Amino acid sequence: MEYIVNVAKPLFSEGDVTLAEIGIGLGTLTYPILCLEKETDLFEIDHAYIQLAKDEILPKFPHAILHAGDALENLFHIYPKKVFVFGNLPYHLTTEIINTLIINCRHFQGGIFMVQKEFAERLVKETSSLSVFLSAFCEIKFLKTVHKNCFFPIPKIHSALLLLTPKQKVGNNQWSPQSNEGVEIWSRMLRTLFWGKRKQIQVSLRESPFSNDPMFRDALGEALLRSQIPPTKRPEELNREQFLNLGQHLLDILSK
Repeated sequence: MEYIVNVAKPLFSEGDVTLAEIGIGLGTLTYPILCLEKETDLFEIDHAYIQLAKDEILPKFPHAILHAGDALENLFHIYPKKVFVFGNLPYHLTTEIINTLIINCRHFQGGIFMVQKEFAERLVKETSSLSVFLSAFCEIKFLKTVHKNCFFPIPKIHSALLLLTPKQKVGNNQWSPQSNEGVEIWSRMLRTLFWGKRKQIQVSLRESPFSNDPMFRDALGEALLRSQIPPTKRPEELNREQFLNLGQHLLDILSK
């Protein structure tokens, strides 16, 4: 846990950054985080851990704020904040939690998340709808594998630590959607392109249910021309810069 805090500390050196932890459990990571003496939002759903936090943690750390219940229903508390997030994420909710933070925390300062190792490897090594979507907002780094024997009870699979840091908005290849409408267009574009496994872009553009709106389909076709991306390409053959350039052209066309 000291490793996690030491990696994170240089990323929130500014005084106005708050912290958050999703899934505090027994407080193994919570105590080192709270010792940093920053306002910290804690999210926990398990009743036993909630009571433990109320009895043992909150009395010692008045700058901690506990949000009991489903984290996804309570994350709105940190949306307006300049926040760095720690999280041991439930495997079945990993994608939804990360997307929710990226989309809604407009002052997101980064995060370190414990996730399923296979998920982490796919995110950093493969070109997928999720990995490309996140690339518009942040850099993703695989920090280290966490062996399953580090946990009790011992799970069936290994975990990994992922570091997300917000992108610096410098240069054309650092474009990212800046509004809710832009985020929706970016997401819809990627769902369209990755609709069919290893299908050519022209096939997905024609057959995907996400491109059934003629205006959107025509705009995406025009954006492909402007980006000089052949429609016979498959999305897995494109690099992140090509996707970002395509997204920017698409948003420009639809914003006219």
